[in-house]
Amino acid sequence: MDIILTISLLASNRRDSLKRCLDSLKPLLVKIPTELIIVLTGTDGKVREIAESYTSQIIPFEWCNDFSAARNTGLNMAQGEWFLYIDDDEWFDDVSEICQFFLSGEYQNYCSAHYIQRNYQNWYGTKYSDFSAYRMTHRFPETCFRGAVHEELTPRREPCKYFETCVHHYGYAKETGNRSAGKTSRNIPLLLQAVETRPGQTKNYIQLAKEYDLAGDWKLAEEYCRTGLTVCQDSHSQGWLLAFLTYLVSKNPRKKAAMDEIESMAAQKKPSQLIRLVLLQQMIHLCAEAKESEKAVCYGKEFEKLLNEMDEEAAAWEQQSYGEFDENYVKSPEHLYGTRADCAACALEIKDWKSAGDFLKLFPWEAEEILARYYPRFEEWTEKYGAHFSELLLQVLSEMTGSLGLSDVLETSAYADAPVSVYLLFCKAIDLLEKGEKEQGMNLFLFCVGHTEDSYLHQLCLKEILHNHISVIPLVAQMDLDAFHHLVETVVKESPLSLNSRLLVCEEEIAERYPLHSLCLKKYRLEQKLLKGYPLWDEFIGILEAYCQCIIEFYKGLYQKEWLREENSRFLPEEYRFARIALKGLEALKGEDMTKAVRLFRDVFHIRPEMTGVVTELFRQAANRLDDPMLHAGEEFLQLAAQMKETLRTLTAAGQTAQAEVVLNQLLPLLPEDLELIRCRQEFIRRRSL
Repeated sequence: MDIILTISLLASNRRDSLKRCLDSLKPLLVKIPTELIIVLTGTDGKVREIAESYTSQIIPFEWCNDFSAARNTGLNMAQGEWFLYIDDDEWFDDVSEICQFFLSGEYQNYCSAHYIQRNYQNWYGTKYSDFSAYRMTHRFPETCFRGAVHEELTPRREPCKYFETCVHHYGYAKETGNRSAGKTSRNIPLLLQAVETRPGQTKNYIQLAKEYDLAGDWKLAEEYCRTGLTVCQDSHSQGWLLAFLTYLVSKNPRKKAAMDEIESMAAQKKPSQLIRLVLLQQMIHLCAEAKESEKAVCYGKEFEKLLNEMDEEAAAWEQQSYGEFDENYVKSPEHLYGTRADCAACALEIKDWKSAGDFLKLFPWEAEEILARYYPRFEEWTEKYGAHFSELLLQVLSEMTGSLGLSDVLETSAYADAPVSVYLLFCKAIDLLEKGEKEQGMNLFLFCVGHTEDSYLHQLCLKEILHNHISVIPLVAQMDLDAFHHLVETVVKESPLSLNSRLLVCEEEIAERYPLHSLCLKKYRLEQKLLKGYPLWDEFIGILEAYCQCIIEFYKGLYQKEWLREENSRFLPEEYRFARIALKGLEALKGEDMTKAVRLFRDVFHIRPEMTGVVTELFRQAANRLDDPMLHAGEEFLQLAAQMKETLRTLTAAGQTAQAEVVLNQLLPLLPEDLELIRCRQEFIRRRSL
């Protein structure tokens, strides 16, 4: 029997998604003369064990940052007439269309094929984009992969078959925001008429530029700014138009062209010191976006020098101000510290640690309410630059504390008299813990937990609690249930599945003293396993049932008993209604009443659409089970199947391949989910091809 199809799969260390991926390939392995080749790029022994249960063709591959090299390894071993490739974090929804393509002989009329890759943008399965991916080809001598990243299978020959079949892929899952469009101002027609009547009046051009900008038409706003500059005779108006034009020009996607124009305008118009500051802020931001890091640092130093000069002669601010471009504009936290953040980022990028430290020292470390917006950016820099950036932060802390030692800082009264940034203290605590100074580090960490109300710092604290096996009780003790609920939701969604066991430890630790907080943690822990754990049927059902029961228990602790009656359910939170209906749906599935289950879970879709991915996968696995005769067989059938499998093993061991294949062909249609038989069939096919 010739091999019609080779399936090649790259397997890293994603054991959970690998199970689901391989499970979705079973119909192809059973119905089509198929070989499965797994190119093992990871080091997880459990992954290899899973792979070996499906095929004997396991190819170890030492990762070299070249996807084509790994793909070509599997391709070079392929013996199938056709070749299909897939990743271990993808799985097919339904392969019946592909099966029919080969069973009908249609494949003989094509040279290539596409199937759909469904890329989800969040973990709920509600936001995704479909991409028609070239993933299947008739094997030609010249067939190969090219490109180290986003590798391409070549050549692609016509005619090409386009399948509706799709693989699910959560590799890009994330949340994205939307931006609404502006509305046209009713003042624009009046201003246009005024410009026509009095073309030399600068104010009309200023107002038109503002109105068109608010309406979202930046090109027209730019046009009226430029026209206004040609007719303007007043230096203050000219300064405003120049500053606003700089802002508009910066919207140009060609950042280098925008930078060149702003530099040219600044040289020609010779703006006042204040307008020069505004232009420098915009230039620094553009340089940061364009990766012109050295130039941004130079402009940053010029900005700080000019800012000091303006502060030394206070009257200059008032004398040079016009409209919104004044001292408050330049020194607004968004503009001033945004500028310094860009400068620090660029200095870090070129490894100019001294300049980076100088810009960092200018942050408002004593004003947590302003500083807090930059915590996420600081964390990005910590991850990117490691010890270099951490050392800069510790230097800032050292200058802030001066002669005040850490033991003094831990005294609440001393902290109140000389406030020190909690974020910097948090960084110091982590530094001490990493250096093995556990007692001092732990004391400082617990101090930080008790002296911040910032939600992002709470997130950082909880993450460290999970990673460093610290007690979660001090954090829980100072948080109300709503705040803790939001905290856990955010952190668990961002955490890898590998921390799920640590979440369980924390959940058990607080269960007695803070039962509702514990249930809240349990709910998101189980939700994480449902969304990211890739469970198969028995585990899937168990987790979903526990998840729903946990939600029910949580609301029993919040509401009086009469509020939880069936007739009041429509007044209760959506997740409670979801859990109540889903439990009934699970009972229907267990009783194989698919009609009732579908009806109930259809209601669930409307209540919590973010659980679309979970419910869809539940029905996919349920449908597969309904087609498995082993689940509906009697005792006599099971005994006969066991005897036939034993006979198959005996014949195979004795080298009687022909007789063994007869038994296998009788047995496999009866047990299409049996991995031992699937693996055995591939082995027989491979031997015949040698």
